[in-house]
Amino acid sequence: MKTWQATLATIIVIAVIATAAYAVYYTPKSTGEKKIVIYTYESLLGWGKNPNETWDKVFGEFERTTGVKVEVVKFDDAGTALTKAIEEYKAGRHYADIIIGIDNILVSKAKKAGILEKYTPGNINEINKKLIEALDPEGYVTPYDYGLIALVYDTKYIPEQAMTNLTFQNLLTRTVNINGKQVKLVNTLVTEDPRKSSTGLGFLLWQIAVYKHYHLGNWTTWWIKGNPKVVGSWGDAYDLFDKGKYHIVVSYGTDPAYSMYFYNTTRYKAALVEYNGKPVAWLQIEGIALLKDAPHKKYAEKFIDWFLSKQVQDLIPLNNWMYPANIKAKLPDVYKYAIDPSNVELANLYFAKGEVQSNLEQWLNQWFETISTKS
Repeated sequence: MKTWQATLATIIVIAVIATAAYAVYYTPKSTGEKKIVIYTYESLLGWGKNPNETWDKVFGEFERTTGVKVEVVKFDDAGTALTKAIEEYKAGRHYADIIIGIDNILVSKAKKAGILEKYTPGNINEINKKLIEALDPEGYVTPYDYGLIALVYDTKYIPEQAMTNLTFQNLLTRTVNINGKQVKLVNTLVTEDPRKSSTGLGFLLWQIAVYKHYHLGNWTTWWIKGNPKVVGSWGDAYDLFDKGKYHIVVSYGTDPAYSMYFYNTTRYKAALVEYNGKPVAWLQIEGIALLKDAPHKKYAEKFIDWFLSKQVQDLIPLNNWMYPANIKAKLPDVYKYAIDPSNVELANLYFAKGEVQSNLEQWLNQWFETISTKS
């Protein structure tokens, strides 16, 4: 039988070996190495007709024109990518140079952790100024796309009239005839867990903002009175919607354009809530940022400029299905089926500066407690 001293010695040796192996993998050979490492979410630019071709046009082209090798590390979502970057920074490991996908909710977490470095892209004048102000006027994160959270519905089951003049309140009470039964709209709605999904979080903040702005009472009453289906991710929600198990899904205002582009159908439409005769929605803005102490900073800065260029931004609408942040980028004709954010009142503006960041944890806890009580 081994003594405890021998066992301890073995553990120490294993720990040293593991640490050394980790350092070899996560530490670049040289800061002068002509490469960059990017952290991002798995579905980035993955929604076009030929994702591999699009990927090559963005990352491959940068490699060919600059001679800089690009390594992209994909995570399930942007939140997971950010968490990884924060963990590595706190541990003193500086592996990644860039993070893509920090949205207008994650930005405060990233800045608070101190993992970002200010960078003003050379083509910053081509980026929508309103988006810059809304995402990060301090200049740590630069917007590359944006889009509205919306209620996407299947007109095979839900008539357009039922989604007209919609409010969060009458979403609870309106009924539609589905297969001979009167069903409340809210009972055929599937949404995402706001603790795990940026889409679900956008929906929750949209609702909280409207309840606050229009003095509709405690926002948790909506979740108490309603009974929407809640799942972990956007993919899970859309899968249930696509299979016809639920007929309204929390998704994006560009979804009808996607359906027309790929399936040549107007069957799927998107709706917003309306108050005082104005459509109101939550705007999600996604950004790209330089990580602090980036091992390959000068090459990373070149890539950020490239990613924000018209050449790359022209690819955003049909591959990320969001609006491009570069004002010179062109929108395809199919976007006439999407909800234009410029024609919508933004619920984001109903919050005071810093209000979301100060209250987000509390709101998520309240939401979970409410949902758990109903379960």
